[in-house]
Amino acid sequence: MAYKDDEFAPSGKKIDWIAPNGQINYVKGVGVDVPMPDMNDVMCELQLSALGDFVPLCHLINTTDFKREIKAWDDKWVPYLRTTGVTNDREGMMLVGMEGDTVGDSLSMPEIRKRVGRKLLESEINVPTELYHAMPSLHPLLNAFDTLGRTMIVKLNKGGWFPPHRDHPVLSRDCFRIVAFCSENTDHSTFEWEHDYRRRDIQPGRSYYVDTRKVHRTACWGNDSIHLVMNIPKTWENVLKVMSMTQHY
Repeated sequence: MAYKDDEFAPSGKKIDWIAPNGQINYVKGVGVDVPMPDMNDVMCELQLSALGDFVPLCHLINTTDFKREIKAWDDKWVPYLRTTGVTNDREGMMLVGMEGDTVGDSLSMPEIRKRVGRKLLESEINVPTELYHAMPSLHPLLNAFDTLGRTMIVKLNKGGWFPPHRDHPVLSRDCFRIVAFCSENTDHSTFEWEHDYRRRDIQPGRSYYVDTRKVHRTACWGNDSIHLVMNIPKTWENVLKVMSMTQHY
């Protein structure tokens, strides 16, 4: 997803490629907010595309251990991009943020940009928070990569949702994403993840490579439906690591 600054891109060029409704004119944005892909981008994206777009990985989170560990942080959840006049019960906490972040900082790119005054790449947001160290149930997955970009835990309660959207849909994205479902109530009884216009089956505890360049949305009609969102720096080595982590090989 491209994010609109108030007036200017980091280059100093006035933004005129994002309409008030959020529609993006990628032709106008090329070279400014939309970098041209290089050979590494092409290699990595072709290989990731060969895997699929919602691919189960071998890593399983122990949901019982996770529930026990996260209980100590019950009073630390913060609203995720709350909008005045819109009912949307969703919250989050940061595992990997910016230097000095608490678990309630840097949840969304618009919030980060407002704080620092410029647009950042996902890979620039790479400092573990105290929550990272307090969640050993997640460490086998988190520690599979030498460094991580912006990484968070998202909780949807009854009535929580994310609208249809794409995240960083261009070939030159700096990170790709792994999503893991940390609580038991992430199956169709209480939660729905629609990806590329199809509802996807989810195994509680399972981690997935998810091609978030494609349209996806979520909805929840229960409480405490929690998933982990990891931004993985897009290097050839990390792509090969994900290939080595697939459940079916």
